[in-house]
Amino acid sequence: MTMRLFARPTWLAFITILALLAGPVAGATPPPPDGNPTVCSGAPAEIGSVLAPEVATAEDVQAFRKAVNSLRAELDTVCKRDKTAFKLFQSKAKKVVFEMSAGATEPTAYLKDGQLIVEFYGGPFDARSFRQIAKKVLQGKPVPRGD
Repeated sequence: MTMRLFARPTWLAFITILALLAGPVAGATPPPPDGNPTVCSGAPAEIGSVLAPEVATAEDVQAFRKAVNSLRAELDTVCKRDKTAFKLFQSKAKKVVFEMSAGATEPTAYLKDGQLIVEFYGGPFDARSFRQIAKKVLQGKPVPRGD
């Protein structure tokens, strides 16, 4: 009886649909083979300098490392929502470096030697503001310190 059930075309279609839905998400970018994360469809991302233990506690460093994932996701959002920003990102930023910076309660970014440097201390941040800063940096507009 079980074989007859799976031999019916409607059941085969149903099983095919389930298999397709259970597969990888459409449009998802698989992680690179070496395990290094990427940003905006391929730019390598890494954690640069982290403050010394005399300056930042272990909890602060952990909060920074957690925030890096959120910052990476926000940069991906900028690239997905704004095609112009995506093209600028591809032409100007060959790499993204996240650096822990004392006193940077909100993330800031700048371009240096083909790298998008993102400085932040860690913890929660204003995602909308960070996306605006990232766009301004890619467009070559100045970002005031309080922006």
